[in-house]
Amino acid sequence: MDENGSRKGLDVDGSGARIAVRAAPRRGRAVSPDACGLDGPGHRAKREAPHPPRARSKAVCDTAFATLEKLNRGVLLLDAAGVVQFMNRAARVMLSRGHGLSLRTRRLTFASASSQAAFEACLAGKPGNLLLRVSGPNHAHRAYSALVSPLESPDGAGGFCVFIHEPLGRQRPVPAQVLRQLYGLTAAEARLVNALYVGQSLQLAAATGGISLNTAKTVLKRVFVKCEVGTQAELLQLLSLGPRTL
Repeated sequence: MDENGSRKGLDVDGSGARIAVRAAPRRGRAVSPDACGLDGPGHRAKREAPHPPRARSKAVCDTAFATLEKLNRGVLLLDAAGVVQFMNRAARVMLSRGHGLSLRTRRLTFASASSQAAFEACLAGKPGNLLLRVSGPNHAHRAYSALVSPLESPDGAGGFCVFIHEPLGRQRPVPAQVLRQLYGLTAAEARLVNALYVGQSLQLAAATGGISLNTAKTVLKRVFVKCEVGTQAELLQLLSLGPRTL
């Protein structure tokens, strides 16, 4: 299956390699796999895949938008002309800061001329996804990364989805309840993790928590085991990708 969801053949293992499926002939006439009752991986996946809901179902749309509001990634939905039709809370916060991204007349605008040109080329029909590094007006803010992906709609109008990833630093702390339920962290472990997550060094996090640096290192090792990571960078990446709300 390609990135746009179209299928030109059977991709049985997800590797992108497609194979032809042939059925045994009967009396000189080719018989389709469906007619023979074959139930190969491709047919089973097709049969079991849920049908997409009708686009005009307001309840389904409202639920989908409410789900997007909970994501810790900025998400914007654009129509085929590039006009923003929806953006979630995280995207609104990012755009309000003015660090390399803004919204002008309901259009996503990049501060970088080269990023803007690449974005407009994508909107004009350049095939494939577009990944951009979005630097702010100065070097005080770490760069965002933005992924622009073409979409297909049931009516054929098309559009685009933009995902914006906020780099580590200047993050909101992860609720302790999330850390407890998702990773089994104690209150002390959650406090240390959040101090690191919002950009503090381990030494500063230890001082803020009123513990020694050696104690902080011991606590961090326990966190690594519970979160199944090996380094502080992996831990921060895990927190960045994980949920922030319940």
